[in-house]
Amino acid sequence: MFLYLTSSSYVANSLVSSLEKEYPPISIQDTPNADVAIVLGGMIQTISSVKARPELTDSADRITDAVRLYKAGKIKKILFTGGSGLLLSDEFREANLAKSLLIDLGVKESDILLENNSRNTYENAVETKKIVEKLNFKTYILVTSAFHMKRASGCFQKQNLNVFLFPTDYRSFQMDSGAFELFVPSAGYLDTTTFAIKEWVGYFVYRAKSYL
Repeated sequence: MFLYLTSSSYVANSLVSSLEKEYPPISIQDTPNADVAIVLGGMIQTISSVKARPELTDSADRITDAVRLYKAGKIKKILFTGGSGLLLSDEFREANLAKSLLIDLGVKESDILLENNSRNTYENAVETKKIVEKLNFKTYILVTSAFHMKRASGCFQKQNLNVFLFPTDYRSFQMDSGAFELFVPSAGYLDTTTFAIKEWVGYFVYRAKSYL
């Protein structure tokens, strides 16, 4: 029964919606201009067997939306923050892999900033603060998945960085669409349930540690 429930669309959607509901989509047109977009890692597979090019995960909207902001003239620079995130290896750091992708997508190399030491969301904020203060940036747009924004924004605000929030990569869906697959338990819904629970656990752990 537990497996059935956690693999259902209702449970999966309820959990992920509880994370996303505070952060509705914002159009690029309505986004204010800023010195830099801070893009949180988590969309490049650092353990992929393919090393010739970055392999993107389901969170790829984080980087593509940052590029859209850049091309729309909303930001001057893109700061990608993310190291390896692996316990036993730091050979492949996500920010380094992201650089070539950003260049391929049309971002000038001189407009790309990398933070490749952080291993989690808290460290993303701590290490990013060092960079933006050194470069005297005053305005920032935080780009990450909507389900991750609650924890991420809390970390950056804890570091006294007044970031404008640009959520992306929405995972919730319309339950009233009538789509047949909504009524059939699946591994996909189980995956959604799993990462939503993980995100809520991460949020409360961070609160307990005063990271946000």
